Amino acid sequence: MKLMYVIFAGLCLWCTTVTTAGTTDGDVRKLIGRWAVTVPDAPYGYQDYTIDIKEKDKEYLIDVKGEEVDVKDKKLTKKDGKLSIELYVGEYVTVTVWEEDGTVKGTADTTQGKLACNFKKAIPEKKQ
Repeated sequence: MKLMYVIFAGLCLWCTTVTTAGTTDGDVRKLIGRWAVTVPDAPYGYQDYTIDIKEKDKEYLIDVKGEEVDVKDKKLTKKDGKLSIELYVGEYVTVTVWEEDGTVKGTADTTQGKLACNFKKAIPEKKQ
């Protein structure tokens, strides 16, 4: 009887672990796509960006386009359901992006402190 209890407890623990791991990865997958990003408290010229988050060979990559920034295929770090990257935009900043309650959120950790990043799904450009 004890053996049956141990097997059942182990199965429950394994199911909980698998469910939690799948949820975190699923949340990160919601970040894939093109986004219009505004950082309202950033200095002039560093407030508006277009970013593309994509998955390639089980890695997450980002393209960033702004007035002063043009980055292609930079690798994102995945941790605890969030994606982060260190970028040089006049200074080194760490940008973290995550999905919470159906909304994509982000912060830029700068020498000025943490700045909120506002994400809006961007309309794909039409190819001519």
